[in-house]
Amino acid sequence: METLDLLLQGLASALAFDNLIAVLIGVLLGLAVGALPALGPAAGVAILLPAIVNLDPTVAIAGLAGVYYGAMYGGAVTSILIGVPGDSSSMMTIVDGYPLAKKGQAGRALGMAVYASFVGGLISLVLMTFLSTPVARTALAFGPVEMTAIIVLALCLVTVLGEDDVFKGFLGLGFGLWIGMIGLDPVGGTPRFTFNNFHLLEGIDFTIVVVGMYGLGQIFAALGQGQGGKAETAAYTFKSLFPRFSDFLKCKWTLVTSSLIGFVVGILPGAGATAATIFSYAVAKRTSKTPEEFGSGAIEGVAAPEASNNAASYSAMIPLFTLGIPGSGTTAVMLGGLLMLGLEPGPRLFSQQPEFIWSLIGTFYIGNISLVFLTLALIPVLAALVFLRNAILFPIVIGVVFFGVYSVGYSVMDVVIAALFGLAGYVFTKARYPMLPILLGVILGPLLERAIRRSLIISQGDMGIFFSSAISVVVFGAAIVLFVYGVIWPAVKSAMGKRAQEA
Repeated sequence: METLDLLLQGLASALAFDNLIAVLIGVLLGLAVGALPALGPAAGVAILLPAIVNLDPTVAIAGLAGVYYGAMYGGAVTSILIGVPGDSSSMMTIVDGYPLAKKGQAGRALGMAVYASFVGGLISLVLMTFLSTPVARTALAFGPVEMTAIIVLALCLVTVLGEDDVFKGFLGLGFGLWIGMIGLDPVGGTPRFTFNNFHLLEGIDFTIVVVGMYGLGQIFAALGQGQGGKAETAAYTFKSLFPRFSDFLKCKWTLVTSSLIGFVVGILPGAGATAATIFSYAVAKRTSKTPEEFGSGAIEGVAAPEASNNAASYSAMIPLFTLGIPGSGTTAVMLGGLLMLGLEPGPRLFSQQPEFIWSLIGTFYIGNISLVFLTLALIPVLAALVFLRNAILFPIVIGVVFFGVYSVGYSVMDVVIAALFGLAGYVFTKARYPMLPILLGVILGPLLERAIRRSLIISQGDMGIFFSSAISVVVFGAAIVLFVYGVIWPAVKSAMGKRAQEA
């Protein structure tokens, strides 16, 4: 009851004029940053940092947080409309959102993205309100050993995400893991696969890989089909620009499970919203009554990643405020903002600065609601992009992609690398290799390597450390079951079927 009273007081404080303005500016900037390829929420928060130095702490952090969760909404816009992810956390939305847009159902996909984002954010906020401190302390039990197990489980999701050819899926995963190894060894500091190129010493940013393979790769593939006229769309009606109520009912359980997955994964340091979307999409596909529709325009395929990435964006703030541990790159930048303002995150923040904490949580609720109306109001205008001729749309998209990639590090080499990955995406598309396992390897490969190396340093090389935790044993067991069920058992069934035919 005390928590509810504090929340109501926080909501009342959040309705102050300066807090509302901060939230509005933050979410609008977040929408713009999320829609611009390659920038992402961390860059948006960093851009706003110099402007908050002299502001009230609640106003300042409310604006920064607005950029964060606003970018989660905005990332769905370009992912659905033109097949270019605004950030790596929105790459899963492309898989079914872009096919829906090409069928003339852009508004339906955008509407579900907004609805799913709101539901995911709301569920995460409610859990954050009542469970912040105990959940954050539980997350501390996840050390490098447990993170290794979780990442291995995530990589085994290739059996789900590899579409019809699991073998090609694992080949693509291997390619992605190799890309993730490019750069300096995280422990020894020796260069790996840099080909004597100084620029590659820092590795290849996975956002550049995602934008290149998905954004440019899809455009090159479309150009290769010789469709230079109108975009591949169905009949255009005003009604098609808005979501269907039946979709909301169809996705109700997908929204709940994806939100819970996003909440849990978002808390874990280093996992982030991208891993949450991969988990939730795989679970949605595995539990769906029509898994064959995924990849060609399943509305659940839009609902799952959008609910989970927004849930993760809020839950990532739990370890930040309660323990002073950033759970993602964006919250790491926000940690810098808190310190700039003279605030020290940790358990004492709740007891020493209750007005700040609960007012801030109140602004989260207001921001989540305001984003729904802002984004829905823009749907008719945004969806009109789909009906532009390819001859007009493609140059605009390529220009936006190159500008976004260049603006990350102001490097022409990044643009060249993005173009090369665009060609790679075109080749993989033509060869019918699933793209998701490749990106899974690029994103999770470096995290897996660091977790394994840290574990072995702690144990002085003893491999038994990976089975020293009950959590890791259970998660490794689940990974083995998933691998056997998705790879070994189908191969055995196929061999048995061939023998039966020969007999």
